[in-house]
Amino acid sequence: MASEESNSSYEQQDNTNNGDDQAQSNGEHDQRKASGIRNRAAAIVENFSFLWFTLSMNTGILSMLMHQLPYQFHGLDILSTIMFVFNLFLFTLFFAILLLRIILYPKAIASALTSDLTELSLTGAVPIAWFTLLAQVGITVSTASWGGGPFFVVACVMFWIGTTVMVCIATLVIVILSKTEITTTDSLSPGIVIPFVGTTTNAVVQLLTVIYQGALIVNYSHGVTPGLAIPVIIVGYMLTGIGLFAALLLYAAFFIRLTNAGLPPPPQRPALVMLVGPCGQASAALQLLGTAAKSYFGKYGDATLYTSTTGETFSAVGTLLGLMLTGMAVLFTTFTAYLILESAFRRQCRYSLLWWSTIFPLATVCTAFISFSEEFNSPAFRVLAAGLLVILVIDYFINWAFTIRDIALGKLLNGRRSEKPASDREKKH
Repeated sequence: MASEESNSSYEQQDNTNNGDDQAQSNGEHDQRKASGIRNRAAAIVENFSFLWFTLSMNTGILSMLMHQLPYQFHGLDILSTIMFVFNLFLFTLFFAILLLRIILYPKAIASALTSDLTELSLTGAVPIAWFTLLAQVGITVSTASWGGGPFFVVACVMFWIGTTVMVCIATLVIVILSKTEITTTDSLSPGIVIPFVGTTTNAVVQLLTVIYQGALIVNYSHGVTPGLAIPVIIVGYMLTGIGLFAALLLYAAFFIRLTNAGLPPPPQRPALVMLVGPCGQASAALQLLGTAAKSYFGKYGDATLYTSTTGETFSAVGTLLGLMLTGMAVLFTTFTAYLILESAFRRQCRYSLLWWSTIFPLATVCTAFISFSEEFNSPAFRVLAAGLLVILVIDYFINWAFTIRDIALGKLLNGRRSEKPASDREKKH
């Protein structure tokens, strides 16, 4: 009897010890799991790429195009507003992560900007995404029943903040290109145009983006006065000059790179669509700035320049130059489309975040088509704008499908720079 009680006591003690060991093991497992999650989150923040802001850019530009499309149907304005809200969410999320990276890992971001041309170029994506939000505040919120004229003032404040940041980024890029060996002519990336073409927004064109946004909010926002509009128009023309002429210099440098070193490797070829951006954005910017000049020059002051006749001249010249620039944008579109399709047929393509850069540059051409449809009252340009928008929306959702797939598979947001594109040029045989 005593022996049975002793055995029972030993069994209870063993069970207690086993339970303690299991609890301790589970606790250690939970700690390791929590530590792993923290380490992965820290690595994601440390290696966060500016490429992610192209998702916000593209969401914003499609929202704008839906709002401005000549062929409107019931519900399109609702879709535009949904895209605007989603863009606001994306920008807030990405900007918060970027701020954490700047605060927690300043050396890592400084190293990336001085050693990785793609990262340096895509710093312009941040203000471009900001400009798409600005545009929707001006053309949607300021005209809504719950919004109103005061929000145009908000849009103007956002414009000047974005303009300052965009010019600072463009200057920073020039300084880094001049003082470091981050790139050579033979390894130049088409993404380098982004900080200089910041006038609208497109994974490709950055300084011009600033200009176009200025024209857009002046033309389509509610409660605009000449006193608010004229400074935006004047600065808009200056910024368009920065974007366009800097892009022309970079076009020349990039074509020297093509003749000396050949094409980029197939995985990087989607980025070539960025070459479309400067011309498409400049075309849209000049047209919209001309329209704004025609509307407001005659209403502002007694200066010799500010007359209705001068405004009409600016508008006509803007349309003429816009046609020429759109022709160049179409040439770049066919060039890059051929190269991408060739790589696809040869099964040389693989998905990366660079595919997001195929939307914004073409969206600038769509914006130009919409402006032409209004200037010429042209059904042909309306059809072109609508058809191109449909293609861009399809491209947008395909990109989201692949992005979500790669996140689920651990290829993106895995704590490593897996979203960083290959940097070597195509090998010659």
